[in-house]
Parts: sequence; C-alpha cells; structure tokens
Amino acid sequence: MDRQDPSFDEYLAGGFLANSLVLFFVYAAKHLPPEYIAPAVLELFSSLIVVVGGGGAGYLVARKAQRNFLLVGLKTGVSGFLVNFAFSSIVFEGTSMQYGLWTLLLFCSGSSLGAQLRRHRCACVSC
Repeated sequence: MDRQDPSFDEYLAGGFLANSLVLFFVYAAKHLPPEYIAPAVLELFSSLIVVVGGGGAGYLVARKAQRNFLLVGLKTGVSGFLVNFAFSSIVFEGTSMQYGLWTLLLFCSGSSLGAQLRRHRCACVSC
C-alpha cells in the first residue's frame, strides 16, 4: 500500500491531539491547592507537557508521511498552536503576543522532534 502525505484533516487531528494532553494537565492543575506547588515549577511542567503533546502528535502524523518529516512536524506544530490559540482566546478573552509566540515555539519544536524521531525510527526499521 502506497502512503501519501498527510491531509488537512490529519494535521487538524494532530493539533487536537497535541492539545488533549495540555487540557488534561490544566484540568489536573486546577485541583491542586495554590500553596502545594510553586508557580515556576508549574510553568516548567506546563511547558514540558506542551512539548510532549506536540511530540506525540508530530510522531503520529509523520507516520503518514514518506518524506519531508521536518515540514510535517512544523505543520503539525502550527496546527496545535492554532487549536490552542482558539481555545485560549475563548477561555482568556484574548492572549498576549508573548504567550502566543511561546506556545508556537513549544508546539513546533515538540512536533518537529516527534517527526524527526519517526524519521529516525523509519530509517532504522526500513518502513
């Protein structure tokens, strides 16, 4: 069976998948008492969750690709960013430019890393 490049729907599904981990983390963090965890530690964990969510989505979307894994990862990261920005705009009624650039960087780096991991695994296993 011949594989094709990922479609728009697959990139969109990757964006929602990347954000599912983020939304689960936000829900779990809301139930922690404020004095239980330091804000700096919470920011570190939230950044790590965004990268891991993007990495998983980038890996899964890149399974459909047969070339240009970095571009597939970047597109998946942008999709995750757009979904996150839409959710954040609804919840926070507008977000800052710094937040937008930071989440864009984290989603794109995570999904690109996941897509490159898929490329490396594909080269080793000769998929």
